[in-house]
Amino acid sequence: MVSFGVALLVSLLVSLAILRLAYLVKGLGMDADVHERRRLHSQPVPRIGGLAVFAAALIGGVLIWLRSPVTGGLILTLLVCALPSFAGGFFEDLTAGVRPRLRILLMLVSTLLALMLLDLRVPRVDLPVIDAMLQIGWIAFALTALALLTITNGINLIDGLNGLAGMVCLSMFGGLAMVGYHVGDAFIVSTSLLMAGSIAGFQFWNYPRGHLFLGDGGAYFLGFMLGALSILLVARNPSVSAWFPPLLLAYPLLEVAFSMWRRRFLRGQSSGMPDAAHLHHLIYRRVVRWAVGSELPRSKQQRNAFASPYLWVLSSLAVVPAVIFHAEGMALCGFLVLFVVSYVWLYIRIARMRVPRWLIIRRAHRSTRIVVRPPAELHRADPVDRVQLKPADGTAGADPGHP
Repeated sequence: MVSFGVALLVSLLVSLAILRLAYLVKGLGMDADVHERRRLHSQPVPRIGGLAVFAAALIGGVLIWLRSPVTGGLILTLLVCALPSFAGGFFEDLTAGVRPRLRILLMLVSTLLALMLLDLRVPRVDLPVIDAMLQIGWIAFALTALALLTITNGINLIDGLNGLAGMVCLSMFGGLAMVGYHVGDAFIVSTSLLMAGSIAGFQFWNYPRGHLFLGDGGAYFLGFMLGALSILLVARNPSVSAWFPPLLLAYPLLEVAFSMWRRRFLRGQSSGMPDAAHLHHLIYRRVVRWAVGSELPRSKQQRNAFASPYLWVLSSLAVVPAVIFHAEGMALCGFLVLFVVSYVWLYIRIARMRVPRWLIIRRAHRSTRIVVRPPAELHRADPVDRVQLKPADGTAGADPGHP
């Protein structure tokens, strides 16, 4: 717990220093494209908050190493492995000039370092045929690389609202710490608490007003650490089911899978093409808009903060059962299927403009102007406001280019 407190304090202070420096040095890591349709903020914001998270984890890791050389040594080794992934995203945040292929290559370098230094590989999936195939080295490495690339990019995908990625990751690291404590794995517990403290300090500046963004560097770092710790937990503790990580990380993993399916098969576009049709975009524009409504910058900031808790609750529907049933493979599979069905159902309902009424938990005051466009005006609205998988009445959709 000392490492948690130290990491929190360091992250808090480094975040403050970044904020001061970013506004003194004009343009340093600023996300200034507020008119881009995927952006949900109204003014330029520094997007290099990942530096504070990484610095806090590094300093906390050194303190753990001074007290416990074995555990601390493993933590520092894992942070070294994560460095290439973090660096690729961080320099993209600074320059906006790092190509996606180079960032993916750096993620693969992190995976290769973890394989060499920590023997990080998916040990089993609790399916006999595939488990036998995993005894072949290159197959195990390929599956490990795929898993780490997916969760790393998944955290980056959900980092679209104030506090969303941070709180989701915080709950997942908390889940890892609880399971690690239950099976007596000091390394997993210490690293998870260290990461949780690093995120908590950053969250103070990120939620609810969004003074500082995590950025690609922070998202890649958190995604790699989540994936690596999940794999190591299963590899080091045979009592933990191989289905624990997929359920724990279900929300960001499903975002990746669903986004690729939506772009490739519904739109015929490249699966790497960015869009503004993620679930958090729909929650922000179709659920919270009806509750808060106004397009003024202050109201948009309120809507941004108000949308995140919806996704926190959604993610917890996977994290909580994963922790409770971490040793029960069948139960984990059942909850995973239930979560996937729930996610798809919710997405389709909102995309078809049939928002469940129980999702709207607050009505605006009379003094607040509620902006609800009638169907005839949807043709002139922002493209993200016309995202539909299939119209409710079965007629042609308002925008064939969107699902």
